[in-house]
Amino acid sequence: MSGQSLTDRITAAQHSVTGSAVSKTVCKATTHEVMGPKKKHLDYLIQCTNEMNVNIPQLADSLFERTTNSSWVVVFKSLITTHHLMVYGNEVIQKISL
Repeated sequence: MSGQSLTDRITAAQHSVTGSAVSKTVCKATTHEVMGPKKKHLDYLIQCTNEMNVNIPQLADSLFERTTNSSWVVVFKSLITTHHLMVYGNEVIQKISL
């Protein structure tokens, strides 16, 4: 069993039902676990910034929404993920984040 909380699992399942793989991955990258975002989630989000059919504003909104969480761990991981995407992602994400 992973260290994800029940809330994290429910939120990820809700995004699975709605068909939003990007939002699901953002949720999984910014869980309540006290550890950094997993590399596989960061790599997937970077890959998404380079694809034409991914809604980049939705990705940015999902990350911004996670920064309003009451858990400092989720907020910190959201900021780490945003920074990672700004450094390694496509320049489109860099323009939106500004």
